[in-house]
Amino acid sequence: MQYKFNNSVVGGTFDRFHVGHRKLLETAFEQSEKVDIGIATNELFKDKQFAHLIEDYEDRRKSVMDFLSQRAVSARARLIPINDFYGTTLQDMELDAIFVTESNREHVLKINEEREKRGIRSLEIVSVPFVRGNDKEIISSERIRKGLIDRDGNSYKKLFEAQEEFVLTEKERDELRQPIGKITKDMKDVLSVIDDKTLLIAVGDIVAASVQQAGRLADINIIDGKTRRHNLETTNILSDVAMTHRATENPAGIRSQEAANTLFAAMKDYNTTRTKQLIDVTGEEDLLAIPAILLAPLHTVVLYGQFDKGIVVVSVSEQNKKRVQELFRKFQ
Repeated sequence: MQYKFNNSVVGGTFDRFHVGHRKLLETAFEQSEKVDIGIATNELFKDKQFAHLIEDYEDRRKSVMDFLSQRAVSARARLIPINDFYGTTLQDMELDAIFVTESNREHVLKINEEREKRGIRSLEIVSVPFVRGNDKEIISSERIRKGLIDRDGNSYKKLFEAQEEFVLTEKERDELRQPIGKITKDMKDVLSVIDDKTLLIAVGDIVAASVQQAGRLADINIIDGKTRRHNLETTNILSDVAMTHRATENPAGIRSQEAANTLFAAMKDYNTTRTKQLIDVTGEEDLLAIPAILLAPLHTVVLYGQFDKGIVVVSVSEQNKKRVQELFRKFQ
């Protein structure tokens, strides 16, 4: 087969290997006989948002290798760890081209400028269009880490835009009663293993109050002033703390679009300002653990109560989001 280029290069973090990564590499291998793939080390991405959530180098390297094996192009690839955006481009005089997305074009111009200074011919720049998700936004590892989309670009927020209310039928209630995470009865034990930087969401009055009594205030508190339909004074317990207060409606047995939007706004506000959030629900907050898990950034911890069992502790992961998404679809 005749290729346009003999030797090309492409670089990236390749965290949470997604369809955008696949497109970039597929394009490079379609046009080039051999491709050097630079995979960023910690030094290169330490300033990225949510950098602490980026996968280990070996995990990211394995994801790339798995893709190359699936496409049967491993023999044409060389994987290289890179500590800066130059990688090997200032030493390798055999390179013909570099494949990039528009967001990295500025770096490539600097690479060519430096190559010219050293008497090395410039690389031909091949721009690969961004891949966009079903929300029309660019698919990126950062948006996956933020919990906004999955690796195929499906938006979790768009799940709530199909209709204003999602009603849980009686048939599905028993399944929902199965805990999504681990169960414990000791809140201090729960908090002892949660890093201060971890976003903590408490769903339910008793849970929110228990977190505070155990020595920490949840970052986002979702309450309705009731437990087992008896009025509580949790709002008063939390009222002395400086928080952004939000009100929303969520009828019993229903998960409303309004409540999901309010929760999403609270998360966005907290991530920007680090101001604690209190969402006061008119109706019931019980089912809001589901949008909390779906909309939260990865590694968030969501706490909610399970009657007669204890506190359910959910560490938000891509796997848990997928499981909860399947539960979501059972709402009619």
